[in-house]
Amino acid sequence: MKRIAGIVGCAVAVALVSGCAAPRKVQSEKTPFEVIQEKANAITAAGGLAAVGVGSSKTVHLALDKAKTRGRTELAHIMETKVESLKKDFSEEVGTADSSELNELFSAASKHIASQVLRGAVPKDLKYDVQDGMATAWALMVVDPSVIADAFDNQANTARNLYTRFRASQAFAELDAETKKYEEFKKQDAGAILGQ
Repeated sequence: MKRIAGIVGCAVAVALVSGCAAPRKVQSEKTPFEVIQEKANAITAAGGLAAVGVGSSKTVHLALDKAKTRGRTELAHIMETKVESLKKDFSEEVGTADSSELNELFSAASKHIASQVLRGAVPKDLKYDVQDGMATAWALMVVDPSVIADAFDNQANTARNLYTRFRASQAFAELDAETKKYEEFKKQDAGAILGQ
């Protein structure tokens, strides 16, 4: 009886030791999309511009390319909405007496922003999963919010008077505050959020 108790005791000890020796893999209950979307939300809350793109293909490379492209497209939509909001706020602030000049300023800036988003959006996080021969990829695409202010700076020579008024407006002050908030975020929190 003592012998059986000793064997059982040894078996339990071995089981406990072997259980401690190999760390268990903890599975997150969040999907890759949810993980990346949380990062995008944190960047957006800090004044940055971020979007998540999703792509599927039979090859991982093509799925990643699709995800990045769709993320850039989503960023372009976000930027377009942001510029329209700026235009509305600015026109309400200064009146719409010079609507053709106002449209010209914002239209030219929008085109510049769109080209910058296409070139300047960078993937900050990429994930993929392969199941049943299909790859699904997720891409966190980020662009610096200063792109908007820079686009208006580039229009300074074409509509100098209106541009000067825009720079002095509350709409521009809010844009500038968002940009500064994002710069602080990059210095302090971005590495932790993006896993760098």
